[in-house]
Amino acid sequence: MKNRMPVEFHAEPDPFGDLCVRVSALVPTNPFYTATYAKAQQSLGYHPWILCLKEQGRMRSACIAFAKAGRLNRVLEVTSLPALAQPEVFWKGLLDFCRRSGITRLSVDSFGSSAASIPALPGEHARSDRCEYVLDLTASEPLRNLSSNHKRNIQRAAASGQRVKCTRDLVACEVHAQLIRASMHRRNTRGEAAPEDVRPDVFVTLVRHGAAELYQAVAGTNILSSVLVLRAARGAYYQSAGTSPEGMEAGASPFLIRETARLLRESGVEMFNLGGAAPSNPGLRRFKAGFGPREVALQSAEFHFGSSLAHKVGTAARLVRSLLLPGNAGASRQDG
Repeated sequence: MKNRMPVEFHAEPDPFGDLCVRVSALVPTNPFYTATYAKAQQSLGYHPWILCLKEQGRMRSACIAFAKAGRLNRVLEVTSLPALAQPEVFWKGLLDFCRRSGITRLSVDSFGSSAASIPALPGEHARSDRCEYVLDLTASEPLRNLSSNHKRNIQRAAASGQRVKCTRDLVACEVHAQLIRASMHRRNTRGEAAPEDVRPDVFVTLVRHGAAELYQAVAGTNILSSVLVLRAARGAYYQSAGTSPEGMEAGASPFLIRETARLLRESGVEMFNLGGAAPSNPGLRRFKAGFGPREVALQSAEFHFGSSLAHKVGTAARLVRSLLLPGNAGASRQDG
């Protein structure tokens, strides 16, 4: 009887072409494993890497990670942790890779992950439990468990003649940013800490590279609510959203999510991940849970291997970037 070949960790740079296609094929519902998403991040100054486990040359588990070098830190971000065939091999290989590459800060996130369990590793700085809300669009009635509040708002929006359009028009990204700023302003007036300086640059980049598209609720020529959706072959992920005050009154946001789910299903999407919501934003958590999704328990963690000065500078930079991470932008009692 032959001995089974060991599973090995590999880190490979510039993952475009066949390699990225193979990663996407492993989880075709995950938009964070696509070449379009990797190219969008590359245009923002990040260097994509494939992190994978291979057995006899066959890819068993894989994800795309993003490296960036600053003046004091060299950062590696694992945006969406994969399901791991042999976790101990992956984590040992990842730490070895960080040491060889001079990585001073490792950020491990679980956006779009099917599961995520992060072990205690050297240099741990922060850890949090999180939850995402996932709609199975292959079900006969994906939204059969809508909350009564969502049902009322959807009926009101439909009765007012609202419609939903899908667009990749870059000009629409500015409207999207404006609606997010409106949502953030409402949070601030309620006493929550929410940054209002939301610029369209990242949204434009995602749309321009084909990684995302916008769905917008429209009444006449007035855009009331907008959601930016990351796309994969058979999956979609709610990246950010915002709603105007008029849209709030007209029930536009839940109507938009329902219609977006319908349009995605018609285009062959099997899974619509509504993303997560920070503990500081219980309104967004109630909003997403109100669609009756499956709740997926996940984790995120950060590890720091550098000096205390580099750590402090990195912490400040993360606060600025956090708004651009999936699920952190666009939040209100009825906003998605």
